[in-house]
Amino acid sequence: MKAKTTLIIVDDHQMVAQGIASFFKNDEDIEVIGIYHSATEAFAKIKLLLPNIILTDLDMPGINGLEFAQKIQKEKLPCKLVLLTMHLNQAVVKEVLKQKLDGYLPKNADKAEVKACLHVVSSGGTYFSPKAMEVLMAFSQQIDITGLKKSQNLSEREREILVLIAEGLSTREIADKLHIAIRTVETHRKSILEKLEVKNVAGMVRIAVQEGLLT
Repeated sequence: MKAKTTLIIVDDHQMVAQGIASFFKNDEDIEVIGIYHSATEAFAKIKLLLPNIILTDLDMPGINGLEFAQKIQKEKLPCKLVLLTMHLNQAVVKEVLKQKLDGYLPKNADKAEVKACLHVVSSGGTYFSPKAMEVLMAFSQQIDITGLKKSQNLSEREREILVLIAEGLSTREIADKLHIAIRTVETHRKSILEKLEVKNVAGMVRIAVQEGLLT
């Protein structure tokens, strides 16, 4: 039997944190193993529990969500990071891309979107809410991209897979959609990383957005 993906929620609003936790009460794949109301409180526990995913609020007293994510990354803890915030603007979305977080959720996201996001992230994908994608698209239109686009080095199939990755599909979902083997998707994924000169999915998403591959 497959082990459940473990989740820790960090939010200084108790009702918000408890509400999100309730979404996963009977979930077959994701289990909430901790709720904390400050980054300081959560950090020591996370180093012991090593959850698969951390869902953290942006606006918290003391250390905010982005600073908290930086602390997790500096410790090289193997946790995926999803930011929860009411701020849907270019500055925050750009910072999420810069820090290579795994997801971005607005605080008004409903149960279906929260669950969809965390299932995508648990499968190795990156999730940006539809509203966040609109902000990213608007941002990409302001960027002056000189010279050849990096995506021009990709084959047609690699560009197709890049778009699906940026849309949050897992390797298995891409394989099913394109009717190809999972190993083939993994081979293309490795090639895309090398050709785009990025290290992870967040880097792929950034280039897909900047070069106008998403519609």
